[in-house]
Amino acid sequence: MYSKKRSDFWKKVASIVSVILLLLAWYGGSTRITDNQSGMVDQLLINGDLLNQIDDRLYEGRILNKLNPVEYIGLGSGIGYGGMTEVAVTVSSLGDIQRIAVLSSKDTSSYLDKVIQSNLMEKLLGKNIKSNFEIDGVSGATVSTNALTEAIKRAADPVRFELFGINRAENEKPISHFRWLDLLAIAMFTMAILVNKTRHRKKSMFNWALLLTSMCVFGFYSSSLFSSSTMGILISGAWLTGLGNYTSIILLSLVILYIIATNKNVYCNTLCPFGATQECLAKLGNTKTISLTPVFFEWFPRGLLLVTLCLGLYYRNPASFSYEPFGIMFGMIGSIYLFVLTTITIVTSLVVKRPWCRTLCPMNPMTDFIRFNRQWFKSVLNKQRLKRQIILTNQMVGSEVKRSEVSK
Repeated sequence: MYSKKRSDFWKKVASIVSVILLLLAWYGGSTRITDNQSGMVDQLLINGDLLNQIDDRLYEGRILNKLNPVEYIGLGSGIGYGGMTEVAVTVSSLGDIQRIAVLSSKDTSSYLDKVIQSNLMEKLLGKNIKSNFEIDGVSGATVSTNALTEAIKRAADPVRFELFGINRAENEKPISHFRWLDLLAIAMFTMAILVNKTRHRKKSMFNWALLLTSMCVFGFYSSSLFSSSTMGILISGAWLTGLGNYTSIILLSLVILYIIATNKNVYCNTLCPFGATQECLAKLGNTKTISLTPVFFEWFPRGLLLVTLCLGLYYRNPASFSYEPFGIMFGMIGSIYLFVLTTITIVTSLVVKRPWCRTLCPMNPMTDFIRFNRQWFKSVLNKQRLKRQIILTNQMVGSEVKRSEVSK
C-alpha cells in the first residue's frame, strides 16, 4: 500500500513536470522563430546593401545613395504533412528569380530532403515571375513537393504585385485539405469500437479484417498512421493553420477522446498499421509473447517521448525528431538509423510478438499519461463530492438535533 502511494506520488510529480516542460518548450520555440527569421531574411540579399521591410511578406534591397530598389525578397508558405513550409524568394528588379531559401519547415525532414535533392529550386533560378511557372513534382514526396511549390508561388506573389501590379493569390483555407481518407478514418475507428464491444463468434476475423485494411490504406497507400510527430503537431496547434494530411491527427484525436471517455484503447490491437505488420510477421515465425516488467521499460519510453515532444515544440518541427520506423516501413524514406531500427524490428517480430509495441512505441506512454491523469482527476472529484456529502450530512444532523432540542 505504501509502495503504491509513493509510486503514485512520483507519477503525479512526473505528470506536472512534463506539462511544465512542454509549455516552456513551446514558449521558447515561439521566441526563437521570431529572432531567427528576421536574421535569415537579412542574409538573402545579393546585390543590395540595405534591407527595408515593406509589409509582412515583402522586403526590398537597396544600394547606398540610390533611389530605386535593386531586388526584392518575398515570403510565402505552403501546407505540407506536418504543417507550414516557409520559403523566401529573392527577385531582381526585372522580376528574375535569383535565390530560393527554405526558412523553416514542419514537414518530415527526409521527405523535404528528397525534394531539395531533386534540384527543384535550382530549376527555377533565372525564371521571370511575371508569367506563371510550372514546377515538376517529385515521386514519393508529393505532399512535400506541393508544399514547397505553393510556398515558392506565394513568395513570388507580393513581389509580382509590387513590380507589375498583378494581384496576389488568395490563401488556401485549411478546410480544403480534408480528404476522403479522413472520413474513412472516422468510419474505421467507429467499426473498431463496435468490433471490440461485440461478442460475435467471428470477432477475431473482423479484427483481422480491420487490421489488414488499416495496414493497406493507412500504411502502404497513404502512410498516414500517427506517431510522436503527430502528437507534437496536435499539442503545438500547428494543425490549426492547415496540414497536407489530416488523417493521422484525426485518428490520434479519436483515440485520445475515447481513452478519456472509456479508459480503453482500441487503436493498438484493431487499427494500428504497424501493429498489423508485426502480427503478420508473427504468423510467419514461431513467436513468443514476453512480458517486460523492469522499471526501465516503463520509464525510458516515457522519457524518450517527452524529450522528443519538447524538441519538436522548441524547434517547431515535430517530424524531425520522430523516432518510429513507420517512414521506412511504409514509404522507404528515412535516415539510416531508422532503416536499422526498422530492420531490427522486422526480424525481431518473427521471434517475439509485437516487439515494437512492447518497448519503444509512443502509444504506451501517451495512454499511460491519459489514464493516470484521468484517474487522478476522478479521485479529486470523488474526494470533493465526498466532502460535500459529509458537510451536507453534518448539516442535516445538526438541524435534526436543533429540532429535537426545540421540541423538548
